[in-house]
Amino acid sequence: MSINFTRKQSFYLNDAINKDQFYSICTNIQSSLQNDASVLMVTSISQSRNIATAAAYLALAFSEQRKRVLVVDANLRQPSLHQVFKIDDSFGLTDLLLNDSPHLNQAIHIKDSLFCLPTSDVLYEPAALLTLETLPALIAGWKENFDIILFHTSDSLAKPDANIVANHCDGIILAIQEGRDKLEKIAGLKSQFERANHEILGSMIIS
Repeated sequence: MSINFTRKQSFYLNDAINKDQFYSICTNIQSSLQNDASVLMVTSISQSRNIATAAAYLALAFSEQRKRVLVVDANLRQPSLHQVFKIDDSFGLTDLLLNDSPHLNQAIHIKDSLFCLPTSDVLYEPAALLTLETLPALIAGWKENFDIILFHTSDSLAKPDANIVANHCDGIILAIQEGRDKLEKIAGLKSQFERANHEILGSMIIS
């Protein structure tokens, strides 16, 4: 299932018109999930601030359907969720990945049952950080406290980051930028995930 999303202004928590577009894809995704606590990923062919904004609205829509949601900025190359939510990014995912106590709950409360973990400073190669054993330990801890863990990642064709994160996910939401992402690249990305047995649960077409 796909939705069309037009983003021309800042993220707004009470933007009913834009939130409504995401409720249907949330319902469709939930019907495909088997676990009580599910790990999802938003990824794309190329990056833009609009994709982070769409990921934020998707997380918000899940939270307003009585889900406790953690949205994690795993885009270590171009982090932007802290800008979308207008939150401090002095502490975040990279700190937890390098920490010996990965179950520390340092996510920032956004609204009601929605929380965000920004990236913080990236001092090492992003792909190396994401392959640390602390990532699955973090996810296991988050599952005890959240119904949905939603990763926002970097582009999936140029770098390995999203493919690494996908190994820990129950499904993928593909963000497609209308007029920018070529059809052959979209098809190539879908084939790439399918070969790795990663399921694409839906798509967001962003104009």
